[in-house]
Amino acid sequence: MDKDIYSNEIRQIIRESLRATVGGEYSNHREHPYLAVKIPYAMKTEIEGLPLYPGQVPQILLKWANLPLDTPWKMEDFLVLDLETTGLGHGNTIAILMGLGYFENGRYIVEQVFLPEPEAELSSFDRLAELLETKSVFITFNGKSFDIPVLESRLLYNQIWLNLREKEHLDLLHIARRLWKNRAPNCALETLEFYILGHIRDAELDIEGADIPLTYHQYLINGDPDLIRRIMVHNQYDILHTAALFALICDSIADPVKVGIDHRIDYLAVAKLYQKEKEDAEAKRIMEEMASLGIISPPLVLELGNLYKKSGDFDKALEYYRMGAEIDLPEAMLEYAKLLESRAKDYSQALALCERLMSYYISRYIQQEKKLAELAKRIARLQTKLAKISPV
Repeated sequence: MDKDIYSNEIRQIIRESLRATVGGEYSNHREHPYLAVKIPYAMKTEIEGLPLYPGQVPQILLKWANLPLDTPWKMEDFLVLDLETTGLGHGNTIAILMGLGYFENGRYIVEQVFLPEPEAELSSFDRLAELLETKSVFITFNGKSFDIPVLESRLLYNQIWLNLREKEHLDLLHIARRLWKNRAPNCALETLEFYILGHIRDAELDIEGADIPLTYHQYLINGDPDLIRRIMVHNQYDILHTAALFALICDSIADPVKVGIDHRIDYLAVAKLYQKEKEDAEAKRIMEEMASLGIISPPLVLELGNLYKKSGDFDKALEYYRMGAEIDLPEAMLEYAKLLESRAKDYSQALALCERLMSYYISRYIQQEKKLAELAKRIARLQTKLAKISPV
């Protein structure tokens, strides 16, 4: 009995030391309470002053994410979620820290639910269930593949029924890849923080995500609260910048898109998003505005050529395909040759272009046999047509 009292006293000392270091309050659970730390923000990040909520949530994003279009979403409906766990699997992994971001009374609240000991996991789900009573949409970064499955696994283990799948879910990783895959080395959240949001994490305060499981185990052994402070700083950045990224994505793709005003935005990627959602007119407008501002690139001229061809404006399509052909863009060269043959009836120029394209493909290190065979047929057909017009 004395041993149990001694253990409880030590545990209480460690808990109080942790609260003195990171702040917050313990839950009112008699056994194994969790520690909740809340930090309010005035709708902007402290360092860069990045907005944490967009001017509007655009229809194009709702369409892309398969969210209901007729629901008047409010900021209070959204819940940002990011977990820090004991590993990367779904089975025996537990969420030692639930990072939760939500909007309340015109402020953005970063709430962190931490397990001082693993046994507090059961208690921590009470807070998640409480928040989900008023929140309708998860906002995560890779949450569909990681955070939600981890929570589902642990809820099942603890025999708790909480249907996370009934909530709408906006996973920013997938749209971030669509918008920034050509602007950043990869689309990890910390990479986008640096390249897109302009934030550099303080290595003295933060911790690498891969080090979090071992650091938590060290804390369980030695009770050093500074170890947990670094984990909480890391998670706080994640919750803040997931919201900041959500705001930037919404504002950068909102209709009407103001092309050229933000160097962080790949406007061609935005146009392709509209294209994917069958909004060709807006996609074309964005690309035309890019061209008028001199924001020209090989993919842009090809996409504009394709859009004009699809709409039946073959003169405009020829113009943009010609621009692509002049810089040896293979796809544009082929499309230009097709239109020269079918619309302009300029077999001679079409043949010259196809022969140039043939030389281009032959010079590649890896031969594309199918394309070479198709091109050879086109060249033969053009030669036959020219022979009929000008027989030797």
